[in-house]
Amino acid sequence: MRRGFAVLVLLAGGGYLAYAYLKPPPAPLPAPPPVINQPEPSPMFSPVELARIRRSVKDGDPGVRWSAAQLLFNIHDPQLGPILDDMIAHDPDPDVRMNVIGLMKGREDLVRLGGLVRALGDTDKNVRLKALQALGDIGDPSVSGWVTGLLRDPEPDVRIAALDTLGKFQDKRKKEFEKLARQLKQNYEEALRRKALREGTATVDDTAAADPTVK
Repeated sequence: MRRGFAVLVLLAGGGYLAYAYLKPPPAPLPAPPPVINQPEPSPMFSPVELARIRRSVKDGDPGVRWSAAQLLFNIHDPQLGPILDDMIAHDPDPDVRMNVIGLMKGREDLVRLGGLVRALGDTDKNVRLKALQALGDIGDPSVSGWVTGLLRDPEPDVRIAALDTLGKFQDKRKKEFEKLARQLKQNYEEALRRKALREGTATVDDTAAADPTVK
């Protein structure tokens, strides 16, 4: 019996070795696809063309200056911020100055508050109004002092707009305070929950259910 079992084991082992030896080798893995280095897309404008567009913001024609500013804005020219700043302060056409301020509206990544603050002292009433609107939309209260100065502007429209802009600053401060208060309340309630879990007591659902006298 034992001898027969040993013979079966030997036969099985020999058969496996023969199969492994005669089995065809596995097919090689397919070669990876060749790497094709795509060239970087060529820029829309050459450096020479871009320099010419930048110079056009000083052109004698206001339409050309405004078109150049729009083009630089839409192609995300890296020098756009200083260019717009300079146009707000020095362009001779009030319509161009107002249009440039409009470009900066709501674009905190482009806004340079110095240019808008200088526009508050513009000789054209409409430029001052446009600057007040842009500063109010940005909502940075650091310029409140300059805006407050326009409460004494000779134009009633400008004085009203200045008051409205200061109100927007206050609204933003109020919203920021409310957001901070909510966050601090959440942090406090979470601290109470963690304490309750550590002490094995019930979870505190809100500040009214918590005992602030518990140390």
